[in-house]
Amino acid sequence: MFTNQFAYAQERKNKILSLLETQNRVQVSDLVELFQVSGSTVRTDLRELEKEQQLIRTHGGAIPMNQRSFEDFPGSREVTEGKKKIAKAAVNLIDDGDSIAIDTGTSCLTFAEALAHSQKNKLKIVTYDLHIATYLSENTDYEIVSVGGVVRNGFEYSAGEFTINQLKTFLVDKAIIATTAFTTLNGFSTPNVTIAELKAGLFEIARKKIVLCTKEKIGKDSFKVFANTEQANVLIVDEELVEKQQKLLKDKKVHLLMTD
Repeated sequence: MFTNQFAYAQERKNKILSLLETQNRVQVSDLVELFQVSGSTVRTDLRELEKEQQLIRTHGGAIPMNQRSFEDFPGSREVTEGKKKIAKAAVNLIDDGDSIAIDTGTSCLTFAEALAHSQKNKLKIVTYDLHIATYLSENTDYEIVSVGGVVRNGFEYSAGEFTINQLKTFLVDKAIIATTAFTTLNGFSTPNVTIAELKAGLFEIARKKIVLCTKEKIGKDSFKVFANTEQANVLIVDEELVEKQQKLLKDKKVHLLMTD
């Protein structure tokens, strides 16, 4: 009896790992139906697999270990053609005289560079990214506001309670926001709680929220959700989303721009 129970549990675990090789997440409810066992049994399987470092448990399910649950340093991030296309599409959404808040990261720096080479005039820029603030101040005549605070070592941006409180004193027309991971179900997420708070702050102060998301981030979840899908006004991606994803975004009233 014991041997059979253990064998079946192992069979379930193997099947879960097999599913995660072909899809970006598994749901407890789906596994309950598949295996015809209780939710507590499935959650035990997931908990044991997580202890074995085979997967990462999330609310209601699990994701593969290779999802973006880590944070890489800016120097290791590549400026891809996809980021350049997304940046160009984002610049096309900017109007003369706009006030803009810009998030940190390579995608946002790529946007700033494209903006500097555009013909957009009389812009006001708010950012906590030191590199972006310096670049725009040296290459444009825009009014630049650098939101201060404690500089996070190795990441070239200000963070912490002081930065967040200062950020919330602004109101801007548009915010340009990067994400580490995105699923239509769980929204936009990132590995670091501190940067998640800053990104959430941008959603609070902007009339229009524009999210930049390259293809390797789509269909993945990270550690901390900073905004639900429907909180974004525009999502710009460099890959055509499947019909189901497009419909979900339309239902949530998110304008989707696909650069490819």
